[in-house]
Amino acid sequence: MELESLITILGSGGIVTDPSLNSAYTVDWTRRYSGNTPAVLLPKTTEQVSQVVKWCYKNSVALVPQGGNTGMVGGATPVNGELVLSLKRMTDIEEVDDATGQIVTQAGTTLGDVQQAASRHGWKYPVDLSARDSASIGGTIATNAGGSQVLRYGNTREQILGLEAVSGTGDVIGDLRGLSKDNTGYHLPGLLCGSEGTLAVVTKARLRLVKPPKEELSILLGFRSLIEALSIVEEIRKSLEDVQACEVFFQNGLDLVCEKFEIAPPWNAHLGAYLLVDIGGQIGLEERISNSPLSAFLNTSNFVAYGSDNLSRKKLWQYRDLHTEAISAAGVPHKLDVSLPHGKLNEFCNDVQEIINTIDNETQLFLFGHAGDGNIHVNVLGPSPEDLEIDTAVLKYVASLGGSISAEHGIGRAKAHHLNLNRTTQEIDIFREIKAAFDPAGILNPGTIFPQ
Repeated sequence: MELESLITILGSGGIVTDPSLNSAYTVDWTRRYSGNTPAVLLPKTTEQVSQVVKWCYKNSVALVPQGGNTGMVGGATPVNGELVLSLKRMTDIEEVDDATGQIVTQAGTTLGDVQQAASRHGWKYPVDLSARDSASIGGTIATNAGGSQVLRYGNTREQILGLEAVSGTGDVIGDLRGLSKDNTGYHLPGLLCGSEGTLAVVTKARLRLVKPPKEELSILLGFRSLIEALSIVEEIRKSLEDVQACEVFFQNGLDLVCEKFEIAPPWNAHLGAYLLVDIGGQIGLEERISNSPLSAFLNTSNFVAYGSDNLSRKKLWQYRDLHTEAISAAGVPHKLDVSLPHGKLNEFCNDVQEIINTIDNETQLFLFGHAGDGNIHVNVLGPSPEDLEIDTAVLKYVASLGGSISAEHGIGRAKAHHLNLNRTTQEIDIFREIKAAFDPAGILNPGTIFPQ
């Protein structure tokens, strides 16, 4: 492949062809998806992205856009030798607007850096993930990332006020005006958010900020059964306006976290389920909780732990946040990010092991996720990375319960062949037509969402 034109566009430091240096860009976070690339392209500006994509369009060269490479469905992996377009050098935060509570940032900026920039100006960016220090804003937009605070603030799509992007022909589209009301045709940010780099390469975003809570409190709760925990989730959603997050995990995941990271468990007990509740609002949280219907349970349970300052809250959150790292340290997991209707969560969590056992009864299953919005992360250790039989069975079970096969990680390559479980043939045909309008040559992220 002749790359001299790309060197002219990006400069000698903007293109990496050494395979030993490229290897970090060719494997996804789960290690299930890997490939190779003749070059990693590292633009610094939207104009450079535009010129690169125009060159690829003209020469029919496939391109995989990549942010922090923290994806879990192979959606940013050059499995067929595509060029990698990494936005990791596009990290400028261009504006924090105190008057309106908005931030403008390039797409390669990490989620953590955006959160810190907002905090320095007295604001909060409300999307939060455990991978905050490596996940890029562009990546969270590409996958419409959710995270732990969707219950309170919504997912990434609800934070976007404007986008700048480069289509599959190299045209720069979108705007960053940040108007609260603008009904001039189709909503481009809503369409590009969640499109996984198949329509355009997001280069900049204007995001909404919120006022941070005056006080925050974390509460870890232990339960004998999941159904008991879910009844408390219902009570929390009805009676606590200040709730920010409501996370669920189970004993085997907690045991693994404590073993891998050599930390003490919260209690010397074997319990059926754990909830980690995060609350934030005006001063007086504890008083409001004591006057809520939850107070009776909190006062009588033997399994309640409070975190009221940064250190104690972080100690409680480690039991949940370290699940992903602990599971990956134990093997190469099959990760299935799904969501269920609230009324089906107990059935799913109790029965999915039986579904898996009909195929392989020597696997290890770890479940955790966001109880407040029905998003469960299914992690299966044991099957080879190429064996998709369990994946298929679990996703079909999710669909049969009225759930979604992808809650927040995207379709990527991992679920491209299963999109029909949630979408009709007619809908998928419309998706393909939209793809063709933005990317007529099909050079952007081929194989993601739509199987090759």
